Amino acid sequence: MRRIAIQSLLFDRGKLVASLLGVALATALAFVQIGLYRGFQINSSTVIQHVGGDLWVVPTGIDVIDNAQIMSPGPRNLLLSDPCVADARAVIYGFVVIQKPSGTRSTALVVAADPRRGREVPWAVIDGTAAGLEQPLRISVDRTDLDKLELPAKALGSTFEVRGKRVVVAAVTEGIRAFTLNPYFFTSMTNARRLLDLGESQAMYYAVDLAAPACAGEVIAWMKRQPDVRLLPTSQWMETTEAHWVSRSGVGMVLAFTAVLGLIVGGVIVGQTLYSMTKEHLIELATLKALGARPGELAGFVLWQVTVLGAIGGAAGFALALALQRVLVRASLPVVLSLQTVALGAAATLAMCMVASVTSLRVVLKVETAKVLR
Repeated sequence: MRRIAIQSLLFDRGKLVASLLGVALATALAFVQIGLYRGFQINSSTVIQHVGGDLWVVPTGIDVIDNAQIMSPGPRNLLLSDPCVADARAVIYGFVVIQKPSGTRSTALVVAADPRRGREVPWAVIDGTAAGLEQPLRISVDRTDLDKLELPAKALGSTFEVRGKRVVVAAVTEGIRAFTLNPYFFTSMTNARRLLDLGESQAMYYAVDLAAPACAGEVIAWMKRQPDVRLLPTSQWMETTEAHWVSRSGVGMVLAFTAVLGLIVGGVIVGQTLYSMTKEHLIELATLKALGARPGELAGFVLWQVTVLGAIGGAAGFALALALQRVLVRASLPVVLSLQTVALGAAATLAMCMVASVTSLRVVLKVETAKVLR
């Protein structure tokens, strides 16, 4: 039955090409949309991930890192009195108004964190050094934001104004993007406090490093007596931030709807192709049934066809998604094609093809042997 199914596919090249194109386009759209969804997730919590820590001190009522609120050093001092706490590192994260070289204004995010071995902030530095940010009013910018900031390709040493203060670019990063598409300006704690007009000991968050991760529950319970702050595991803080931007903001729904719509269109094309091929070969299938072919063997006619279409079309769709990924990354849209993303996209393609084959399977299994005698 495999040979008959494949030969029938190859017999009508026009329908075969149309069906493969439909699967490829639907699959590529699914991969890209799922990759965009995952990319937005990662971008929304990328600072939390790279600052690290076992726990984060977050002001009560804050459910996303971008809604930062100034805290006093009180919670940090209290945590450091607990023998289970190795360190509580201050994190500064705040929006600022900038003035570009042309005089136009926009917003950006100033980020700084107390250093920890193995947790360098910023990361992915491609030009300059993170150590250079310790100099007065030195910041880093990301390569993808250079045009937006009206800076040259060789941006080191370039200047512009942040809240009326002239800053100097001392480092350039690669691929560090905020979910809100506001540029990230990483700098030292001293510079960040100066740019945001903070006091010497003020911060927005504290990343807590535990001496023994097993005592996290005890520290969280102990800090519940502080009504103005809450202590969250880092993974939970990341999930909360991701859920706010990707789910509650509606972006996730838009991406999911587009992916499902593409799969529906691809499924309709594949379904029509399979149904047309099945109808054209009903007499042959009826003959096989009259000769004793079992229902499973008859179903194999459709299943082999949908397997071939899914495998070839899916592979072509993945190749197209890789090409689109490069284009979208240049446009500052993150598309993450990880193993998890690829597996989910492949599963979606398989489901699309199987659903598309249902009508043809019903026709094959209900074919009457009397058709042979007509």
